[in-house]
Amino acid sequence: MKQQRETVTTEQILAATRTFRDVPMETLRALVACASRRVLPGGVALFRPGEAYKKEIYILFDGSVVMHRPTGRQDTVLPGDLIGLANYLDKNDYTTKTIATSQSEILAIPEDRFKTLEEAQPELFNALNRVIATKLRERSPDRSISTGVLAQPVTRVMHSPVASCTPETTLQEAFGIMKARKIGSLVVTDHQGLLRGVLTYAGLAEAVMLNGAEPENRVTQVAAETPRVIDPETALWEAEEIMKRHSAKYLIVLEDQCPIGIVSQTDILRILISRPSTLTNRFREADSIKELAGLTPLLVDAAIDIQETNHRPSSAVRLLSEYHLIAQRRAVELTLRWMETRDLGKAPVGFSVLIMGSGGRLEMLLNPDQDNGIIIEDTPISESKAVKEWFDHFCNRLNLNLDRIGYPLCPGAIMARNSLYNKTLSKWKQQISHIADHPTEKAARWSNVVFDFDTLYGDDSLTTELRRHALAELKEKPRLLKMMSDHDAEGKPAIGFFNQLVTMKDDQGEYIDIKRNGLRIIADAARIFSLQNGIAAQNTTDRLNALMRVGKLSTDFKDSVQEAFEELLDLLLTHQIEQGKSGRELNKLINPERLSPQSRSTLRMAMRAVKRFQERLQDDYATDIF
Repeated sequence: MKQQRETVTTEQILAATRTFRDVPMETLRALVACASRRVLPGGVALFRPGEAYKKEIYILFDGSVVMHRPTGRQDTVLPGDLIGLANYLDKNDYTTKTIATSQSEILAIPEDRFKTLEEAQPELFNALNRVIATKLRERSPDRSISTGVLAQPVTRVMHSPVASCTPETTLQEAFGIMKARKIGSLVVTDHQGLLRGVLTYAGLAEAVMLNGAEPENRVTQVAAETPRVIDPETALWEAEEIMKRHSAKYLIVLEDQCPIGIVSQTDILRILISRPSTLTNRFREADSIKELAGLTPLLVDAAIDIQETNHRPSSAVRLLSEYHLIAQRRAVELTLRWMETRDLGKAPVGFSVLIMGSGGRLEMLLNPDQDNGIIIEDTPISESKAVKEWFDHFCNRLNLNLDRIGYPLCPGAIMARNSLYNKTLSKWKQQISHIADHPTEKAARWSNVVFDFDTLYGDDSLTTELRRHALAELKEKPRLLKMMSDHDAEGKPAIGFFNQLVTMKDDQGEYIDIKRNGLRIIADAARIFSLQNGIAAQNTTDRLNALMRVGKLSTDFKDSVQEAFEELLDLLLTHQIEQGKSGRELNKLINPERLSPQSRSTLRMAMRAVKRFQERLQDDYATDIF
């Protein structure tokens, strides 16, 4: 009985820790059952640098332990924290000195038993994902920002005064306010002006359409949410980090408990894009393709500035992509002007130039090639010979001009000058319907590039309608998604069976293709899951957040994938900036031996998260029902 009480007590204590708070008692019972208890006297090391991996993972149960890292940093281990996680993942020798500062009790679990439990128990799997996400965040370089636009307080961009209603406001009245003011949310305040919640258009619609709320119901009864709040002195980069961390679309700015403003992710991105930039202004003002071609090499310097002034790598890459798009839009404008100077005239009907692939996702780094197309408006003359000749001439010239300014022709010919990507809206729809009805391996490869599309220039309503059609078709006919999943499985994360980094070799050494064996796998899985769930977002981070909101991914799982994505983006952007500064040819190949031991360990953690995301996708499409 004494042993049974002790076991129960152990489980209860673990359940109260940050690591195991969401793990069911039954799983904790199994974990404790396979663990051995060890007492570590004060001053005694659990392991030291250079010691061989002991094939165990440890949990601090009681006491105090400090980890002395090679960088000189000391980390205090809290009860419930895992010790030796990096070694469990990569099987390498220990690199830290881990020592008890007082008599401590630890639970030692054999790696094979822990791995079996992890694979069999989703909650333990999620707990480990949470730890991995935290570790990746901790190991990322300090990106606090003290200068530049993102160091400014949120009051610089917040919308003020806020649109508000009272707790007594009815849903019908709230809807009328939002409709009249063309806004998507209302702050709920009491008669003293104190914050009581926030009502979003989505929350209102869900309350009425899904939960049966009546128009005369008060907002606080059925639809008001508790928002994230910040104070007026919060820096923009900190606000951005809070929104990213909690998947929040906006934050309420409070002063003396009263809302004085609201700030969104879009507000922060807008100020970054609109801030004075010599390069973007020069892009917009370039008077010829030759002049534009002389400016695009300056994107390396722009990338350095962007990386230094953005807290998150995904935000930096999104902004760098906007620079690319400004240059490419100017190329479109100059091409249209060229058409007129050659007496070919203006476009005979409406159109939308599409940017696809990494451009459509706003995830371009420093060496993107072309992935583009064009949607031609459906009109009585759209299929005429004259109209087709005009667009053929325009698209051919546009692709050549983009090549001249530094965006190479696509090796796979996914370009507007190719008739497969140059057609009317109705024919685009027919093509998507056809491949959804008759999916093939080739169609799956095509879809994993083309379905990341957005408007580069022209009539955005054409793009929106094509996206609506694609989402509807794939929701009804998911077999294509299964084949897209199979195509994703062809790319393998750079992590082996024993959690060792897997490299490819050539005469120059060993390398990992960070895009093919990491970033692309995350982007592919996020795309397929999003199409499966009718999510229109294109950017990978936006897709991951949306998948969490609809319940497809748990918060812990999403966080681990997102942090892996951030780590890989940062690694690749830094690599390409260094290549660009030294005048070397840009690539996506990283030699892990040139990384610090901590960076290699972080890369292994990131690749493990990539592998788990791919496995999650494959598990979803493992059945034969497709």
